Amino acid sequence: MSVNRMLAVGAAAAIVLSLPFFGRTWNLFMHVLGAIVFMGNIVVSAAWMSLARRARHPEALRLGVRGLTITDAVFTLPGALLVVLNGGIIATPYFQARVGWVMVSLVLFLMSGLVWGVILVPAQKRLSALMTSMPPGGPIPDGADALVSRWFRWGGIATLLPLVSLVLMVVKPRIG
Repeated sequence: MSVNRMLAVGAAAAIVLSLPFFGRTWNLFMHVLGAIVFMGNIVVSAAWMSLARRARHPEALRLGVRGLTITDAVFTLPGALLVVLNGGIIATPYFQARVGWVMVSLVLFLMSGLVWGVILVPAQKRLSALMTSMPPGGPIPDGADALVSRWFRWGGIATLLPLVSLVLMVVKPRIG
């Protein structure tokens, strides 16, 4: 199955699972499940890419980039959609009351999505194209190291932001 098809299936599944007529308990469950899937995948992706990068073997890096592309389609996007859609449904009273920790959490999560969409996805696509064009057994293409470094730098930011959001969701501090 192509990555684009995986993206479409994952997004459609997340949307259907987030319909508001399943009830608050269901939406809370889907929100928490989305957070687990989303956070788990972005942390594990960093671990796998670290191992691939450290190996300094072209095939390891090619496999790491391919795995990153697939797991983003299967886990990151659907997890993020579950978090946002179900969180939006269950947080409506908090939004109306202008509860600070909900607002800050949402802004942090959206900032992470912005970094992911504007910087990380294009870097991953360029890196994937480089690694796909690499002949079997060939050296790591020029420019790949810079893209991997950029991916780690911005990926760290894109991971830290929702992690802080997650802490705020659990602790629920008084803000504002």
